[in-house]
This record gives sequence, C-alpha cells and structure tokens, in this order.
Amino acid sequence: MAISKLMSFLVIIVSVWRLSHGDCSLEANMIDNLMKCKPAVALTNPENPTAVCCTMVQSLKQDDIQCLCDYKVNKGDLLRLAGVDPDRCTQLPKLCGLDMVADC
Repeated sequence: MAISKLMSFLVIIVSVWRLSHGDCSLEANMIDNLMKCKPAVALTNPENPTAVCCTMVQSLKQDDIQCLCDYKVNKGDLLRLAGVDPDRCTQLPKLCGLDMVADC
C-alpha cells in the first residue's frame, strides 16, 4: 500500500514538474503505463520484463524513449526515491528484445 501511495505521489510530482518546466512530453498516462514495468526496473532484485511490459514498451515512440533518457539524466534521483533504477528504464527496449535504442 505504501508503494502505491508513493507511486501516485511520484506521478503527480513528475506531471506538475513537467508542466511547469515544459520538458519532454511523457504524459501522466504514459507514466501509469510504465508502472507495468516497475518489477523490471526495480532498484533491488529486478525481474525480467513481462509480456505486458514489453507490449507497452513496443508502443513507445522514439520521442518517448528520449524522454525516458531525460528522466534518467535529469531526474534519476527522483526515480531512485521511488525504487526505480534509471539505467534499467532505458534498457527496457533491449531487455524486451526490441530494436529501439535509448541514446542517452
């Protein structure tokens, strides 16, 4: 339950920060979709991405992948606070066997 509340808080903070700073176009609903991959990007004991996670990753556009890079580079500490490994986030396409490249 505490993780769920933390993730909801994170979604709100990231969305507000994004709107106030005008950075990448990762929308709140995309962040919700990325939560399907949370076990695969966990800081401790990450799992292999599930089929549901990989289907979501496959639906990302290259701009979305670059946005993940922006979060990794500029907001990595915020992701770590939520128990998310920023490096694994940008490795998701490769972990899912996709040709998409996160160039960051």
